[in-house]
Amino acid sequence: MQIPSDYDARLRIAREAFDFIEREVRPFLAAGGRLWSKGSRGYPSQLRQKLLRLDKAHVVTFATHDAMLLDSSQRQIEHVVPMKRIVIEIVDPGQADPRSNSRFDAVAGGPATSPEDLIAVFDRLLVKCWVTADERYRLNRAGRSLQWDAPDGYGWSRYTLAAVTAYRLTANGDLLRD
Repeated sequence: MQIPSDYDARLRIAREAFDFIEREVRPFLAAGGRLWSKGSRGYPSQLRQKLLRLDKAHVVTFATHDAMLLDSSQRQIEHVVPMKRIVIEIVDPGQADPRSNSRFDAVAGGPATSPEDLIAVFDRLLVKCWVTADERYRLNRAGRSLQWDAPDGYGWSRYTLAAVTAYRLTANGDLLRD
């Protein structure tokens, strides 16, 4: 029995998601549907679920000072660029939420045109940060639709608006301060 490589496993996940995008999501958009509104038929959530295994493979690379004071079981993982925005970049960057964006062009090479491209766009945008519960609350309420989107695709603007400072983690998991 041959064990698949990590890349093969990631490619299998990406193929499944890409096939779903091509079969269901893009025809929905071509018919006038939107991904950023309540009428999205739940496609962003469905894609997020399909990409969850890709997400789990990424390690946390940033943290706030207060999160690092907590036991690791109490830290919360926040995506710097929310997963819905990553999904929108993969499917169609023009579908970004107009409540928090002034531009609607690609920010990370989207839309994906193949499963390999999907992985590349996903990896460019996915950054994880450990935060406290209070910091997560503030991040998600710092502005209209910021729970789902990042202004013009720049996730760190959510942190600035919420007055949350994150630091890169070193290889051994300590905070790297400027």
